[in-house]
Amino acid sequence: MAIISTLVQNASATNLFTKAVVAIVLYWAFHILSQLILPKNPKAVPTVFSWVPFIGSAIEFGKDPIVFLKNCQKKYGDVFTFNLLHKRVTACVGPDGNQFIFNAKQNLASAAGAYNHMTKHVFGSDIVFDAPHSIFMEQKRFIKAGLNIENFRKVVPYIIEECNMFWDKYDKKTTVDAYKMFGSLIINTASRSLLGPEIRNALDDGVAQLYYDLDQGFRPLNFMFPNLPLPAYRRRDQAREKLAKIYSGVIQKRRAEPDVKYNDLLQALMDATYKDGSKIPDHHICGILTAALFGGQHTSSTTSAWTVLELAHRPEVIKALRQEMIEKLGSLQAEFTYDNLEVLTLLECVVKETLRLHPPIFNMMRRVVADKMIYDKTGQEIPKGNYLCAAPGVTQIDPTYFNDPMVWDPYRWINKTDPVHKMEVGDDANIDYGFGAVGISSRSPFLPFGAGRHRCIGEKFGYLQLKAIIGTFVKKFDFETVSEAAPKPDYTSMVVVPSDSRVILTRRDL
Repeated sequence: MAIISTLVQNASATNLFTKAVVAIVLYWAFHILSQLILPKNPKAVPTVFSWVPFIGSAIEFGKDPIVFLKNCQKKYGDVFTFNLLHKRVTACVGPDGNQFIFNAKQNLASAAGAYNHMTKHVFGSDIVFDAPHSIFMEQKRFIKAGLNIENFRKVVPYIIEECNMFWDKYDKKTTVDAYKMFGSLIINTASRSLLGPEIRNALDDGVAQLYYDLDQGFRPLNFMFPNLPLPAYRRRDQAREKLAKIYSGVIQKRRAEPDVKYNDLLQALMDATYKDGSKIPDHHICGILTAALFGGQHTSSTTSAWTVLELAHRPEVIKALRQEMIEKLGSLQAEFTYDNLEVLTLLECVVKETLRLHPPIFNMMRRVVADKMIYDKTGQEIPKGNYLCAAPGVTQIDPTYFNDPMVWDPYRWINKTDPVHKMEVGDDANIDYGFGAVGISSRSPFLPFGAGRHRCIGEKFGYLQLKAIIGTFVKKFDFETVSEAAPKPDYTSMVVVPSDSRVILTRRDL
């Protein structure tokens, strides 16, 4: 009897296994056939073919999203949908696609719908995408009010002082990881410039490590799965809470000393009021400070690293940068100020060209919240729940708009012979969503800071900080890369960093 029972159990298990295999095969076959032979809605956006259900195009997209999007554009046109781990993403590539997504009305496509499930765990509740849209626009207005020319003139000496303190500790000759080096430096300069001396001083007590832990909660994995029971997720939450406690302590100390005057973003937030007359709650201020420093540190550190890597292979541009400083500022010993940084045209073009070829964030997402959206140029329908993907990183290397687009050439912005300079763009640059005019048309092929109501408002400060840091670096060091091969972009983070940013530095005698 025992033998018979065992045989029955084995047969039953085999039967279940066979049924599971058959079900998987049928599901896979249906997935393939549904893409090949089922009738298609003539108004639907074409879908990128994929062999594997659920995973879809995740492997190809994760390996090199720019190449993937360019190949799909070539095959399917400027608008196409692909499956990304069971999320349907509709990419709208090119200037028309940028305009369609960045200018979409809130009741049609939502940035919060695309990102809030991830960002609220990093920045906290009730701010950025976790706030009602009108409140978020007010919060952007508060930040922009603190990013004015008067404050910029005051912060440049702070940035230069931080650079000198940071690099004066280096040996005569040393090898560094440029991305990590600039990441450490920029968290110092940004906190000193924007958040005030108390928070800058707290960096020595581990704030930099807290921001690193937050960074681990801002990866593609977190976009797909925002809250898994993993150590990195727990460290992310603990870092957010510890930062909020540090910021709250600074706020309370300032309120206890009302006679002491400060002129920084923290104070601007403490003094501001919402349109209904209410003061900004402390936990809003803490979240806004976290978001402001986090976003700027990410983009500026990767842009600095890419800039140095590109310059290392172009000694003639380094020489021209130093000559520009001598001709326009009198000597390489002249201290940078807000006003004299403004006249260093080549230096700005070096930063601009790096942002074109190596945008820190190559795509921006929205989520369709209406029953459907109509792509106005073709009449194609995009259903509710789809993610919309604008990809400025693709347009910025399109030969339609840029000559020899894969060549890093800062002089293209001075000579202005590229087709992009002859384009007519829309007048949507003048739209004010509540934080001042947007400043650039969403139809521009060059949008490293985005466009529309969610355009990054830290662009002016970003350029200022990058010019001051790169300019100081070029004055202080000769440098070369460790590897002769050009580094490849690393897409494992939401911000695109170089895969190898090791640089050999040799201190210059000025």
